[in-house]
Amino acid sequence: MSEPFDRYNRQILAFGEDGQRRLCGTKVGIVGLGGIGAFVAQMLSYLGIKDFVLIDDDIVEESNLNRLVGASIEDARDKAPKLEVAKRVILHAHPQAIVRGVFKNLRSEEAIDSLAQAPDIIFGCVDNDSARLILSELCAAYNKPLIDSGTEIINDGGYQEFGGRVIVARPGDYCLLCADQVDLEVARQELESDREKIHRQVLGYGLGEKMPDPSVVSLNSIVAGLAVTEFLMLVTGLREPLRRVTYKGMRGVFRESTDKKKNNCFICNSLVGKREQAGIKRYARTGLPTDLPGGQR
Repeated sequence: MSEPFDRYNRQILAFGEDGQRRLCGTKVGIVGLGGIGAFVAQMLSYLGIKDFVLIDDDIVEESNLNRLVGASIEDARDKAPKLEVAKRVILHAHPQAIVRGVFKNLRSEEAIDSLAQAPDIIFGCVDNDSARLILSELCAAYNKPLIDSGTEIINDGGYQEFGGRVIVARPGDYCLLCADQVDLEVARQELESDREKIHRQVLGYGLGEKMPDPSVVSLNSIVAGLAVTEFLMLVTGLREPLRRVTYKGMRGVFRESTDKKKNNCFICNSLVGKREQAGIKRYARTGLPTDLPGGQR
């Protein structure tokens, strides 16, 4: 191990020198550097990950400061890119880290190429179905595990719930479509061009304007911790990673799912290892692709 042994001594006591070597040699991609993604970046850097690809096209706003770890009021004032905040957090913990940032939407050739080429494992920390669909197809096509995370807070009259979930999608084993975590109709609408959206709205179709979702820093940290822990299991081999872990905050319980791959899953059955032939870059084109999953190909 090229780095000082003492730095990771307590981790080595947990999963051994070989496990730590595997961690230090793993390249990671993170898509989405908001409430969950920022925590994931910080945790990974402390674990010893030193090669990152960061994808995010958003900037820091004052409303982010209740949950965006590492962000300051100056970042909000200067409209700093969220990925620059994450990069600063990573380098603070690990000055020798290599951090490549792509300040563009996932639907760009630069973002797709960066994820297809560099990382061994990709974290999806996104809040929309179209991004989850793209990441599911990309990770299957290029044989990369995808660790997808999400939180939810419901406060609807007399019903309250909060929690989150982490899904470990390994190519050919299980994906976000198998987990019913991609609404294809919602994804289609998110992928439309402005002209297509206007046309649909004129016809009276659509989901309406998306309102901001509630978000709390402690819940983000719990879910990010679950995601990074399953990453640890995957990389070190301490145990098999769980396909799905769900946290129910009102009851304070964690649940492991025994979900399995769907027999008719297009992504698991038809895209694994296809690489460029899977045509992931079609998502970089403006407008709705005509060959989406679910009978559209």
